[in-house]
Parts: sequence; C-alpha cells; structure tokens
Amino acid sequence: MHNLKHHPRRQNNIGIGRKLAGMDGGADSVHLTNGVSMPEYIPNASHFINLQCPTCGAGLQVAGQKNQFACDHCGNRYLLDRKLADFDAAEREQLKPSVTYTQHLQQWLRVGEYEVCLHRISVETVNKEQVLYIDVAYRNQSATALTCRHDQWIVFDSEGYTYEPVKDFDYRELYDGNGKRYVGMSRLITPGMRLRGWLAFLVPASTTIEYLQFSGGIPAKTVEFELQLGPQ
Repeated sequence: MHNLKHHPRRQNNIGIGRKLAGMDGGADSVHLTNGVSMPEYIPNASHFINLQCPTCGAGLQVAGQKNQFACDHCGNRYLLDRKLADFDAAEREQLKPSVTYTQHLQQWLRVGEYEVCLHRISVETVNKEQVLYIDVAYRNQSATALTCRHDQWIVFDSEGYTYEPVKDFDYRELYDGNGKRYVGMSRLITPGMRLRGWLAFLVPASTTIEYLQFSGGIPAKTVEFELQLGPQ
C-alpha cells in the first residue's frame, strides 16, 4: 500500500554525508611534470566536520562547505539553512535541520523544538471516499510547553495540490466510527508529555500522493515523508 520502510540500511543517494573523509581537499602540495609545477589534489581531513545524525545518532563526517548531507545508516537526508562550517560546536551537537527527507516509518524525528513519529499509514475507502490515514505521535523533551496542531500535517499530490486533515466533528465516521481516535485540533504538551492519535485526509482516488509534510517551530522547519502513493 505504501513504500515507506522500517529502518532499512540504504545507500547514500546524494553523496554528501560520509563516515570516512573523501576527496575534498585543496592544492596543498605540488609535483613537477616536465619542469612545470602542477597542483596535486589530495584529501584534506580538516575540511570535514564530525557530527551525529540528527535521527539515529550515527557518527558522520561531512564537508564543512556543504549545507546538506545524508546518513548511510538510517537513509535520511538533511538540508541546513547555512553551511555546516558556519555552525558553532554547540549548534552541531543539537543540529536542527531546516528540512529532513525520509522514506521510513517509526522514527523519532527532530523538527525544530518538536519530536514527531509517523507510526502507520493506511489508505481506506469509507462511504465511497478515499481516505489517507496517518497515526502520528509527539513527545516533548524540551524545557517548555509545545502546542501540537492538526494543521501542522499537510499532504501534497504530484500536481502540487495540498490536502489538510479533516476534523472529527465534521467527519466523525472517519474517526470514532472507524476505530481511530482523532489527535485533536490543538493540544498543549508540557515537558515530558506525549501525544498520539490519527489524522484523516480526504484525497481523490485518481490522485498520486507525493509527500506528507510536518512543519513546526519559528522559523518553520519541516520533515518531508516521501510517499509516492498512486491511485488505488
């Protein structure tokens, strides 16, 4: 029904995040060829910065001049709002990517001050309507209260149209009537609390669902779940 996977090991498909330093050095030495001085391209480990994957904690070495990287261990990709070298050491220890791209379920993902998890996805027909269901969770490991809103979750189709989750008081048959507890329009969770529930999206049966997006924080940061769910 969907192509999200449960933590498989994937190849790095943008070639930026590394566990070992690669060829990203400069002309730090020369050699002579027919009496002409030629630059020699050599690896320079100082151009790489050690950090941990924001999702799985795997150790990575990433080129400091890059603003994006990937993790070979969990397969997630990350986009930063500036070059990695422009972050200080404290920021790198608690790195908050502007965008996280993933194809996996059941991962806790850091999105600004939020931590969210997409537990399950299903596409069902209810009263002749196609419904995309998502089972989502929040946890608050920060020092302040967080507001969790149902409109933080948006679905994008392949043509760029978007769909918001419907409310339970408008479509009770999609939630309690179908054994799924609505996560709520807006909930406040204090430090140490968790929140979990379902959201339902009414999506035309002919539509290809491309992304599920969660956004949170100021300035907004997002996670993009790459779905690619075709017509049923």
